[in-house]
Amino acid sequence: MAESSFIYKGVEVTWLKHAGFKIKGSIVVYIDPYDIPKELEKADVILVTHDHFDHMDVKSIRKLSKDDTVVVHPSGCIIEGFESCEVKPGEEIEVKGVKVKAVPAYNVDKPFHKENCVGYIVEIDGVKIYHAGDTDRIPEMKDIEVDIALLPVGGTYTMDLQEAIEATKDIKARYYIPMHFGAIPQTSADPEEFKNKVDGAVVLKPMF
Repeated sequence: MAESSFIYKGVEVTWLKHAGFKIKGSIVVYIDPYDIPKELEKADVILVTHDHFDHMDVKSIRKLSKDDTVVVHPSGCIIEGFESCEVKPGEEIEVKGVKVKAVPAYNVDKPFHKENCVGYIVEIDGVKIYHAGDTDRIPEMKDIEVDIALLPVGGTYTMDLQEAIEATKDIKARYYIPMHFGAIPQTSADPEEFKNKVDGAVVLKPMF
């Protein structure tokens, strides 16, 4: 049975649910935590890809935050009560020793994600992780070179399984982890097909 976590060079990547991940190295980073039902280790940094309810879940952000947690987000996200940092595609910042680069994320043939959406490349303890956000297969993926890529596969709002498999040919990564499927309606996908067709595929089980 698949595990919820994958460790590469001492950095632990845990799939929480949907597009939510915890990345733990020398500090703790969460990306798009959604519908977190219980207390977890507090975050040093939380990254939000866009303002939809299943990505900017303020209740979960509050649950994971401590006094000095920094929330990084694109414009259009209104997150009150936190130290925050706004980014736009192409911008690179450093937060608590972690390098964060915002990269494009958008729909090509769907109406859901056009503006104020980003993906992230996070570098923690020398390990680079790409969280694609809610996106289709886009030309900018050819510029991505990382250790681990987290890719949506559920279709409807993002690229589907087959498009994600094709996207792995564009993205230069050692490992590819499917996400954004199974937690909300119209996002079903078979991760075993992804595993069978993608070299370096790692299929995780959601924690929740």
